[in-house]
Amino acid sequence: MIFPIKFSLAIAPYINVTCRYLPTTLAIFAILFNQNIFAKEQIGWLDNVQTGVTHSIDASANWIDDFFEQSNATEQAEAFAKVRLGLIPIEGDWQRFESKIRLRAKLPNLKNKWDIIVSDYDDNNEQSITDEAINDTNGTQREEQLNLAIRVTHSLKDNQYISSRIGFAKGADLYIKTRYKRSFTPLNWLKIELEPALYYYLNHGWASRVNLDFELAKTERGLLRQTNSWESIQDEDSPTWRQSLLYYYQLNTQSAIIGGAFATGEIEQGYRYNNKGFFARYRCQAIRKWIYFEVEPFVHFPDYREFERTYGIALRVEANFGNN
Repeated sequence: MIFPIKFSLAIAPYINVTCRYLPTTLAIFAILFNQNIFAKEQIGWLDNVQTGVTHSIDASANWIDDFFEQSNATEQAEAFAKVRLGLIPIEGDWQRFESKIRLRAKLPNLKNKWDIIVSDYDDNNEQSITDEAINDTNGTQREEQLNLAIRVTHSLKDNQYISSRIGFAKGADLYIKTRYKRSFTPLNWLKIELEPALYYYLNHGWASRVNLDFELAKTERGLLRQTNSWESIQDEDSPTWRQSLLYYYQLNTQSAIIGGAFATGEIEQGYRYNNKGFFARYRCQAIRKWIYFEVEPFVHFPDYREFERTYGIALRVEANFGNN
């Protein structure tokens, strides 16, 4: 009798979170699995929005590209935008909302090696799925910050990527960054990706980051990925670290599941935990090819809650604009 009682007490908070947002969750699943309940003419305004935004950002990209116009240039500039909106309730904090906007423009008059990147979050970190999952239970809400950067690609090959960027991040802090990425395939079932980056913030000083990822047991539909990251910033007390184990599984051409476990913390007389947890993300394309929905239940053990088990669920919608 003891085990059922303990099990019931352990899952009670998660049930509470799930039940509170059950109507929202069911509404999302109704849209995901019953896309035909709406007649095409009823949601035709979505196509008008997508076309209008795409034309607008393309026009802005071409206006910038015209400053570098060459006499024999024939290719038009293109821009791509991504908007993500989310509701991420956790225990004790029911009204947690997330919004992210990212805009990228390619400039053909500069041989498509130059991009302009605009976002309302610190895009300098090249956020991964693990970073996003970790941020789901951050103790403080993300500050809305305008980040602007110009990126130049020095080398782009199948197994090598080198780029530099200059811009503003962390508010109005000017930075310069160089990033190198190299992949190796020593075995048929193993791929290794090494990505060191060096950057300088005008207000925060020098910083460096190293990512080391391993792709294992890749199949037609599945992939196992182990990731590692270490970062150091001059004006911060301790370097940070992050590790995760992720499994990607494609259900069909329109949906996939990503499950993972992660740990993150600081390096201070050894590795110290700040947070660890588990999550499972269901992502699918619905209504339109450029719209995605995500449902992600998770359990974390963050330090600001004295490493107590913390349940939550992330509900997100993503819209992509551009001709790509």
